[in-house]
Amino acid sequence: MTYPDSHYAATRSDDAVRPPLNGEHEVEVCVVGGGLAGLNTALGLAERGISTILIEAERVGFGASGRNGGFVGPGYSQDTDWLVERVGMDHTRALCDLTLSALDVIRERIEQHAIACGPNTPGILVSSWTDDPDGMRRYSDGMKQQFGLDLEFVPRERVANEFANSPCYFDGIYNKTSFQFHPLNYCLGIARAAEAAGASIHEGTPLVCLEVEGPQKQIVTPHALIRARHVVLACGGYGLGVLPDISGAVLPVATHVMTTKPIADDVLGTAIRQRICLADTRGAGDYYRALPDGRIVWGGRMTASTTPPPSLARDMLGDLVKVYPQLADHAVVESAWTGTMSYARHKMPQIGQLREGVWYAQAFGGSGMGTTTVAGELLSSAIAQGDDRYRLFEPFGLDWAGGPFGRVVAQATYWSYQMRDALTARKDRKKRASTVRQKTA
Repeated sequence: MTYPDSHYAATRSDDAVRPPLNGEHEVEVCVVGGGLAGLNTALGLAERGISTILIEAERVGFGASGRNGGFVGPGYSQDTDWLVERVGMDHTRALCDLTLSALDVIRERIEQHAIACGPNTPGILVSSWTDDPDGMRRYSDGMKQQFGLDLEFVPRERVANEFANSPCYFDGIYNKTSFQFHPLNYCLGIARAAEAAGASIHEGTPLVCLEVEGPQKQIVTPHALIRARHVVLACGGYGLGVLPDISGAVLPVATHVMTTKPIADDVLGTAIRQRICLADTRGAGDYYRALPDGRIVWGGRMTASTTPPPSLARDMLGDLVKVYPQLADHAVVESAWTGTMSYARHKMPQIGQLREGVWYAQAFGGSGMGTTTVAGELLSSAIAQGDDRYRLFEPFGLDWAGGPFGRVVAQATYWSYQMRDALTARKDRKKRASTVRQKTA
């Protein structure tokens, strides 16, 4: 069992292999899936004294949880206006508060369990790809007033001088609450913490058969039989076919990430001014950060195809140079990889109970790492203590995602985002260039 080639796999904090599960076992809860949703659930259960086995087909953090951009922030992929229209202001505030609390939990766990997942530099700047300063200000002020998010509008001069010097960017919004981490090392740290609390974690243990009709669930793997009162399915984009009602409700969507070789500080500083998380406002834009050693971790290019394109490294480097042409002669790709996320049609996480004793946590694509902690805390407290806060996610149900037709729609939607963003950006940049010429004439 090996991790896919990536910067994170090459710099992971340990390579402890957790042996496959053998024999017959009886526990209170079996968690299926060793990504952050499953790991956080196992840790939360073990902390509450619940006997738990977690099984993972590959390695802990093998999927998107260990391959992503490393952004940790509040909120969801779906925007708050849609949420307010769907469930009301109070419900939306409660959902946002869950993600803010999750950030505190993540920080506490990093410190409590001495998880070496740095850098944990605070801050994310989202730069506008289009010329809309009034809209950016309204958004920043509204999110601060209505949901308590610590946001700051940053005018374009400050964006270029203090944060990100790119001809593609206009104004920005700085989120002081967000931070960054090494996602695979965080996964490994949460796994160690769960084991220390009493959970049993087994890699190389794929689910073969699942019987959930009776009060005692039966989970069959190649060499083991687990009997449990509860089963938690946290398979993300890798659990297709496990239970159709659950796995059919998400689409596996790929995103791509690369790291460059180290770039000298005096060169890197002409482009990326601060080594915080950086992103843009496009529907499927770039997200990236510069590491202390001068490497750039660069992500983007969402696609419904989960197979990495043969030109992945070249394409990702082209995206970087488009944003920062001053790095064209200096940026060299060190590694490039793909991760598969799960998305729901409504773009909200799916966290809940299918039937008595059958729980699910999936569809975290685009929402950041904070929501996986939300899921772990809600499900572990629901199972151990009867906490019903998971019902906050009931309005975003397990709607069928469309199967192969859903993938076609998802890809077409992504292409429409690209076309819309490109047309708007071209118009706004021509306007800016004309303004600059008039000022210098």
